Amino acid sequence: MGSLEKIIELEHVSVTYNHHVVLDDISFAIYNNDFLGLLGPIGSGKTTLIKILTGLIQPNNGKVIFPSNNKRLNIGYLPQKLPLIINSPATVKEVIDTGLFSSSLFTTKDSEKKIQQVVKDIGIEDLIEEKLTGLSGGQIQLVFLARAIVDKPDIVILDEPISNVDPKTQSKIFSILSKTNSKNIPVVFSSHDTFAITKFANRVACINKKLDFHGKSQDFLSNKHLKETYGYNVNVVSHKEHE
Repeated sequence: MGSLEKIIELEHVSVTYNHHVVLDDISFAIYNNDFLGLLGPIGSGKTTLIKILTGLIQPNNGKVIFPSNNKRLNIGYLPQKLPLIINSPATVKEVIDTGLFSSSLFTTKDSEKKIQQVVKDIGIEDLIEEKLTGLSGGQIQLVFLARAIVDKPDIVILDEPISNVDPKTQSKIFSILSKTNSKNIPVVFSSHDTFAITKFANRVACINKKLDFHGKSQDFLSNKHLKETYGYNVNVVSHKEHE
C-alpha cells in the first residue's frame, strides 16, 4: 500500500443558520485510503458537513484545506436528494455522461469507454438506453452512483446513499464503494445505519453538531461513543440483509 496523503482537512469548522449552531468546532482530516462513515442522529449536521466537504457551502468559521491544492480536486458526489433530472426524459447514458469532468457528449472514444466500463462494473448494462422515468428507486440510485464514480474522482462523497433502497441494493452499493476505495480513492458517506457503517467503513466520524468521535471503526463500537452522540445508550444489532 502507498503512503498516506491528506485529501481534505477541516480546521475548527463551525456553521450557524439564523443564529442556530449546526456544526461546532469540527476538525479532522480525510486521507487517500479512508472509507469514512459519518454517523449521527437527524439534525446532527451530517448533510451540512457533506456540503462543506464538497464545497457547496462555506463555513462561518474555520478552514477547509485541500493539501493537494496544486491540482483541481475532482469530487464524485451523490446527494441525498437527487436532482430534478430524474423527472426528465434523460436516458441512463445521458445522466452518467454528466459525471464526466470534461463531458464531451460522446464525441470521444474515451468518454464512451468510461461509461461502458462503469455500467458494466455496477451491473446496469441492460439499462443504459432506458429513460430514468421508467426505472425503480433502487435502479435510479445505482445510475447516480455510476455518475459519481464514472471519471475516477479523487474522492467520492455520498449523502445517505442507502436510504430508501432495498437491502439487496444496499449491499450492492457498498460492494461497489468498497471496490472503488480499494483503488486508493477515499469514500465518505453518511448513514443512520450504525451496523452498515461499522461493517464497511474503516473509519468513523460520529457527529452531533460537535465531533464526538473520529477514529477506526473497530474502536467505535462502545456505548460511550454512541451515548455521546445520541444522548442515550444504544445497542448495535446485526442486520442479516447486509451480510
